[in-house]
Amino acid sequence: MTLQSIDTYNNLSWYPFIDEPILEAKLHIPRLCDPTFIMPEDSPDNNWHLFAHNWIGIQHYISNNGLDWQPKKMIELRGHSPFIFFNKGLWYLIYEKHDSTPDNLAWKEIKAKNKNKISRSRIEICHTLDMISFSKPQILLDSKDVPFANTRLKKPRLSRPQLFYDEKLGYRLYFGASHILMNDTKQKATLYFSMASSKSLLGPYLVQNDNKPLIGPDADNKFRNLATGSIRIVPVKEGGYIALECAFGWDKDNNKSISSLIQLESEDGILWKESQRKPILSLPKSGWASRYITSCDVRYMEDDYCFYCYFSANRKYKIGPFSYVKESLGLLLGKDPTPRKVFIK
Repeated sequence: MTLQSIDTYNNLSWYPFIDEPILEAKLHIPRLCDPTFIMPEDSPDNNWHLFAHNWIGIQHYISNNGLDWQPKKMIELRGHSPFIFFNKGLWYLIYEKHDSTPDNLAWKEIKAKNKNKISRSRIEICHTLDMISFSKPQILLDSKDVPFANTRLKKPRLSRPQLFYDEKLGYRLYFGASHILMNDTKQKATLYFSMASSKSLLGPYLVQNDNKPLIGPDADNKFRNLATGSIRIVPVKEGGYIALECAFGWDKDNNKSISSLIQLESEDGILWKESQRKPILSLPKSGWASRYITSCDVRYMEDDYCFYCYFSANRKYKIGPFSYVKESLGLLLGKDPTPRKVFIK
């Protein structure tokens, strides 16, 4: 993956590729969210690969152009919030799970109510060499080891894991913890954002920042006064990070909860500040993404001099007396408006 500078991200102009979803949820599976993807130059078969979750589990999609996506297979039943990470020749899929299924085929253990099974929320990891066969999952972090994972909840909950390697600090596992429901819509939103670290890829991982979240709701922040929401981290040139946050706040003018896609910056990945640039994406007044923006993932396509940002968003629909929320995936393109120098031989 090609790294860009913080200044490059600050100067980007973002716009939707189309006004419709790039990957639309189906009526019988109405929610498709938390995308993560890799581009052809980073994949084992020169194709685009995207992972997202629905109410069944983590679905794998494949494309030859990043626009037309075909479902490949279900990777993990009841898996949530996938993230793809490359390390030493292997691709690792990291995700959250909170049911008691040890693996996709362990039905006998479920029926027998095996005492060793884990039902609480945890972050799991599996790996693949070819994007076809995936290893049996292992647990990276258990919600019982995160003291603020049960804030406002009866049962602790983790979400949206991301894994990075730092030569000085080892492996950094970023994750969301706990969640709340918006009072006006009952939309679920991640409450906190935190980090755990380990010298080994498979752990054990210890929560950093004195066992406190890195980011939480801020009553004085107009974008994040209700909940932190999803945060996607991106390493940048010469060290440091930027992050794209789907922050949840209260719209006083329209008297409702909303979300906005904003940019954060950090030199060390621990202390974060809001970028001076305007929000990357605000809620449109109508259309498929007009209820909430919920998550995203971003990569730079060197051949196109362009940033690809797949995001999930939703809208409430009505069918007769019934209503339901439909969540799909859209695509934002980010380009530097500064003219590039072109050298002609």
